[in-house]
Amino acid sequence: MAAGSAALPLSTRMNKDETMSDSNPYTPPTTPVSAPDVRPTERQIPETIAAPIRHGWITACVSCAMTLLATLLSLRQSGDETVFSAFNLIDVGLIALLAFGIHRRSRTAATFMLAYFVLSKILVMQQTGQPTGLVFGLVFAIFYFRAMTATFRYHRFVKEWKRNPPVPGPALSENPLFAPSRTDREP
Repeated sequence: MAAGSAALPLSTRMNKDETMSDSNPYTPPTTPVSAPDVRPTERQIPETIAAPIRHGWITACVSCAMTLLATLLSLRQSGDETVFSAFNLIDVGLIALLAFGIHRRSRTAATFMLAYFVLSKILVMQQTGQPTGLVFGLVFAIFYFRAMTATFRYHRFVKEWKRNPPVPGPALSENPLFAPSRTDREP
């Protein structure tokens, strides 16, 4: 079959839409070339940005664990509030998801965590009529606020880093520790 196709005229071997003038081998490709999504490594993120985010998601994990413990204890003492305690498990799941979002440096998750925590504390104070857990609530709110602002600073840092990537560091051969010693040189 290969020998038969060579005997066919050139116009029958080409596609219907292709003509001789369209097959220029020097035309540039039409597929757009995009740069890979490069992000700074953990070491390149300033500690003033990374630390509040880390503290925020750890605080969210502590809040999740405390809520889970309180929910399990209230479920153990079954009564009419069993349905209320079951809804607290949804609260635990939501806090865990938001903690994971803060760990992934999500601005949305950090903002929702702060708003959710503040609103839940306000609702608890309205229901009980007492400012219960005000000191811990204030400390947690400060950590969430710092995590929220740090996620916004992180995304601004990444945007600037992509626009103006840092200059590569010195080569390993320029390091004096890796320079040839004087005894290795020939006379």
